Amino acid sequence: MTAVPSGPPHRTVHPSDVEWPPHLSEPGTLSPPERLFVVGAPLADSAPAVAVVGTRRPTAAGIESARTIAGTLAQAGFGIVSGLAVGIDAVAHAAALEVGGTTVAVLGCGLDIGYPAPNLRLKEQIALSGTVVSEYPPGVGPLKRHFPARNRIIAALSVGVVVVEGAITSGALVTARLALDLDRSVYAVPGSTRNPMAAGPNELIRTSRASLITDPRHILEDLAPNLVWSPSPGSAPSPVPVDRAEADVLAALEDTPTPLDGIAGRLDVQPGRAALALAKLEVRGLVSRGRGGYLLTESGARALA
Repeated sequence: MTAVPSGPPHRTVHPSDVEWPPHLSEPGTLSPPERLFVVGAPLADSAPAVAVVGTRRPTAAGIESARTIAGTLAQAGFGIVSGLAVGIDAVAHAAALEVGGTTVAVLGCGLDIGYPAPNLRLKEQIALSGTVVSEYPPGVGPLKRHFPARNRIIAALSVGVVVVEGAITSGALVTARLALDLDRSVYAVPGSTRNPMAAGPNELIRTSRASLITDPRHILEDLAPNLVWSPSPGSAPSPVPVDRAEADVLAALEDTPTPLDGIAGRLDVQPGRAALALAKLEVRGLVSRGRGGYLLTESGARALA
């Protein structure tokens, strides 16, 4: 892993500095960082933050959930914290920026390291309008052991952690456990039992370690019950109208890939007829096509409601 131009110069922040967030030094099962290397807006000026974390291999439904949750919370005045990983993390950071909110990216390597490569442009955007932090000095690569340690900073910087998809052994579940150790609120988005990436959130809910959420307003009601807030126009779209045939196709889908032949078989129609309906739904964002077949998006689920 090679270093890349890091853009704005970094600064080093210590616990004795004004910029150091006091809650970052709260005791947990792991020791707090001794220092942080920071680029971007001062950490002390950040709004109360919620972490949105999840798998690097999200489904279409997971991507849409992360985007809706992070965007809504950012519009409501919360900062969004995540780990800049490919997948749910990147979606959460981008959603916060898209609505003009603030976001903090916590890295598992030096600030000058080009990792993960697909998110370098996003990292630059965060450095300009948000904050990028790491406890690792420049030149230190993304070693595997760095990421559980990185996750404790994500948890400590947040008043709550939202898990959107992740395996039982995923880093998102590590972040949730660390958040519980720090007495933070933990929320989880449930998913299909046939979706392996929903196993982590479902287990957190089953064991009562996380509150089940299906709408970002559930988080706002818990963390800011007195908040007077209304979403900006377009942030809470109305269900898209569908006809009976399209509704039947949507009902045959889940948030895991379903091949065309499987959909046609469930509906007892010719594959060509099912493909035509799927093409119309895909154009309108109600389904998406993945490697293993078609997926029901969150918009598609709203159309069925």
